[in-house]
Amino acid sequence: MRHFEITITTRLSPREAWARVLDLRGHDRFIPFTRITQGLATANELHPGHLFTARTAVGPVGFDDVMTVESITPPTGSAPGKARIVKGGPLVLGAVDLTVSAHDGGSTVRWSQDVGVARLGRAGSWAAAAVAPLLYRPLLKRLLRHGG
Repeated sequence: MRHFEITITTRLSPREAWARVLDLRGHDRFIPFTRITQGLATANELHPGHLFTARTAVGPVGFDDVMTVESITPPTGSAPGKARIVKGGPLVLGAVDLTVSAHDGGSTVRWSQDVGVARLGRAGSWAAAAVAPLLYRPLLKRLLRHGG
């Protein structure tokens, strides 16, 4: 497993940033070659135990990224929102820890992820962790701009 973190500040309120980042409909629209094939939901519909699957494919070649919401607590007042999503598919492994907190009239979104790739060993996990922030940062910014 390899680890990476992305932190983004936004003028959105913590509740709105939370709603946009965790709205799976936005992920379905904005991640290239990827569709949510099971468990499509808004942030308000997510709960511990919620299972969802993202299918990434080009033509017939692809893989399923199977994820489960392990814990989720939306932001309230001055308390930050926190979510943990565990990846347990046949290829993509790891976990995402999301924190959304109030910050100077807006919010700070912190995406912390451990990523691993089954069957590709350390080299595959290292490559995935090196590329992942380059893909996730623009995706998170787009979700915060446009929502689900």
